[in-house]
Amino acid sequence: MAEESIDENGSSSSSSSSKGKKKKTKFGMMMSSVGRSAKQGMSRAGKQMAKGVVKTKQLAVEKIAKIPISQEDPEVISALERLKITKNEIYAISDIVRNLYEARLNEATFLIQLADKLKDTKITQNDPFGLYIQKMGIAMTSLESIQSEHLKRMEEELVLPLEKFRDIDIEQVQKLKLKYKNCKTQYDVACHKLTKAQDSQDQNKIQQAQQKKDAVAANLQQLRNDIKFQVNNLEQKKQVNLLGCMEQYWTSYASFAQAQSNVLSKNTIQKESYIQPQQQQQQQQQNNDD
Repeated sequence: MAEESIDENGSSSSSSSSKGKKKKTKFGMMMSSVGRSAKQGMSRAGKQMAKGVVKTKQLAVEKIAKIPISQEDPEVISALERLKITKNEIYAISDIVRNLYEARLNEATFLIQLADKLKDTKITQNDPFGLYIQKMGIAMTSLESIQSEHLKRMEEELVLPLEKFRDIDIEQVQKLKLKYKNCKTQYDVACHKLTKAQDSQDQNKIQQAQQKKDAVAANLQQLRNDIKFQVNNLEQKKQVNLLGCMEQYWTSYASFAQAQSNVLSKNTIQKESYIQPQQQQQQQQQNNDD
C-alpha cells in the first residue's frame, strides 16, 4: 500500500505512481494478514490445551482423592470474574475487527481493478455511457487512495492494539490464573494430607504435612495478591491505553468519511444525452444545410 495522506478536501498524495506496485503492496498486506491469523489460531489452540490440562488435573485430584475444596478468596473470585468478562469481550471484538479489516483489504483490491478498468474505457462518438463510467473510474481512484490510507490507520490504531492487548496483556494474566488454580489444588491436597496425618497422630507426618501446607499457603497467598494486582492493572490498561487507541481510530474514521464525502462532492457526474442514430443523421444534415 502506498503511503498517502488525506487532506480536508479528500485529495491524497502517494509515494507510488505505478499500478503494479500498488497491487503488489496490497497483496503483500493480505498475505501478511492471512499468515498472522493462522499463527494466532495455532497459538490460541495451544493455550486452550494448557488450560485443559490444569482443569483435568484439578478434577482428577478431586475425584480420586475426594479432597475437600477450600473456600476461595472473595476478592480473587471478583477479580477472576472481571478477567473473564474482559477476556470474552476483547476476544470477540478483536476477531470481528480482524475479519472486517481483511474483508476491506480484499474489497480494496477489487476497487483498484474496477477503477483502472473504468478509466481505460475507450470513448467513441455519441457515447455517454463510456464518458460516464470513465469519470466514475477517475473518482474511484481518488476514493481508493483514501481507503488505502484508512486501512493503514485501521491496522495501526485498531486491529493491532486490540490483538496486542489480547495476546500479551490478557494472556499474561490468564497464565497467572492457571498458575493460581494449580497452586490452589496443591493447597487443597496439602490440607487433606495434613488432616490425614493428624488422624494418624504420627508427629513426624504431622510436622512434614504442616510444613508442606505452610509453604504452599505462602505461595498461594502471593499468587492471590498477584492476581488482584494484575487484574486491576489490566483494567487500567484497557480504560486508558486501549481506550486511547479506540478514540484515535474513531477520529481517523471520521476524517476518512469526510474525505470520501469531499471526493464525491467534487466528482459529481452529469449524464450526457444519447442521440439515436436517426436523430443524429438528421442533425448532421441540418448542420450541412445551414
